[in-house]
Amino acid sequence: MLNKKIRDSFSFRIFRDFTVLIIILTVVFTILIIRKQNETNKEELIETGMMLADLLANSSTTGVFAENSDLLKEDVNGIMLQSSVAGVSIYTIDNKVLINEIKGPYKWNADRTEKADKGFITRTSDEILNGVTENIYCIEISAPVLIESPATPESLYFSDEKKANKEKIIGYVKVMMDKKILVQKTRSALMHSGITVSLFLFIGCIIIYLVTRKATGPIERLARSAQRLGMGESFEKVSVESHDEIGRLAGTFNNMSDNIKKREKEKDKLEEQLSQARKMEAVGTLARGIAHDFNNILATIRGSVFIMDKNIDEKSHLKTYTGQIHNSIAKAKNLVDGLLAFSRTNKVTLTTVDINFITKKLAPVLRNILGETIELKTHIQDETLMIIGDNIQIEQVLMNLCMNARDAMPDGGSVTIKTSKVNKEEYLMNSKKELLTEEYSLTPYRYFVEISVADTGTGMSDEVMERIFEPFFTTKQVGKGTGLGLSIIYGIIEQHKGIIDVHTIKGEGTEFKIYIPLEE
Repeated sequence: MLNKKIRDSFSFRIFRDFTVLIIILTVVFTILIIRKQNETNKEELIETGMMLADLLANSSTTGVFAENSDLLKEDVNGIMLQSSVAGVSIYTIDNKVLINEIKGPYKWNADRTEKADKGFITRTSDEILNGVTENIYCIEISAPVLIESPATPESLYFSDEKKANKEKIIGYVKVMMDKKILVQKTRSALMHSGITVSLFLFIGCIIIYLVTRKATGPIERLARSAQRLGMGESFEKVSVESHDEIGRLAGTFNNMSDNIKKREKEKDKLEEQLSQARKMEAVGTLARGIAHDFNNILATIRGSVFIMDKNIDEKSHLKTYTGQIHNSIAKAKNLVDGLLAFSRTNKVTLTTVDINFITKKLAPVLRNILGETIELKTHIQDETLMIIGDNIQIEQVLMNLCMNARDAMPDGGSVTIKTSKVNKEEYLMNSKKELLTEEYSLTPYRYFVEISVADTGTGMSDEVMERIFEPFFTTKQVGKGTGLGLSIIYGIIEQHKGIIDVHTIKGEGTEFKIYIPLEE
């Protein structure tokens, strides 16, 4: 018993239907061929019998005329040697049996052949000449014995018309052709046909099986892949082996699976970004509350120190302490501004800003920040690069990046600042940020302003790279950094609808590339 799953499969049903069709067609054609072959064999047997009967009748003239059976035996024995001959009878014109030879297995027909055919003498010569009778055992073929034969022996092998008169007939002969020969030939043909049919059926079944497997194999692989895809398991792509409907179906499935995998990656990335955004929002809310409260405290301290400083004599040593308090208040104020910038609640003034002008104006300040051991190089685009933004925040971005570069080069080095115009389509095409590509592909901007800040410092490891924009994350020693510098930069660039990329090699340096939409 076949498994129900196999019986219900598409390939098994195709194989079954085609096999049944082949069997039916084979049986029908076999029957037609056997019938045609049987008719041909029968015609050949009759032709052979007629030829033998004519030969015997032609050679029996003397024996029949003399009614001497001894003269007929030699000719009869020659005819009886033929395997297809079952018996031979020779009669006179008055139905006297001169000789009646029947082979052993055919004695059952002896009584019948001994009975004279009373109506035979009433037939015309043409009727006797073409006398053919048939029963279930044999075919009897009659031929007249003529006193004067109009035909030569050689003419018996050709289709010449034979002419005889009734007055010249002195007897007739009968040759019984064995119908078992037909049965044997039919069985032999049937056996050969059966072997051929079986071989053809076997080969046909193999071909059908291979064809159905070739057609249904990809479908089964598609089904298994679709099942694994639905369960969320990993699977290999279905190979496209042809360009027909099945091949197109496999290609469509592969494209669909790629799209699903892409959407899954986008979903995971969005979930990660959402988690990061929630975390940043929570930290921003905390930073905003701390900044406002701390700013109020600083205002009180600043007012008190101002009054104290006014009441102290200029020559008093206390002036030194009040000055230190003022410096600490200024640092605290910068920290508060950083917290407010990080939480994105500080006031932003968006105007038309020239990036080249800001870079040139800020260069002397940046050289002082970097110190004497670090060289500052600037490569400014000749073309004016205008953006919509806040010039103070842009300056803060450049200063923070230069200070980080300085801390990454304790033994000195160089910092290079470049500005240029970049085609948006080219950047998005080469970018590996798929979600970013979809976000910016519909924006009206055609170009980005690229601001590059590169150093020759120590670089960063992959672990550090993954966390550089996290708030309060820092690799600096305690007291030398708050961990808000890059977080503030990230927030400012995002407020300007920009992008920030980082390229770093451990021990060779780091490059920050900032892309802000160009205002044309």
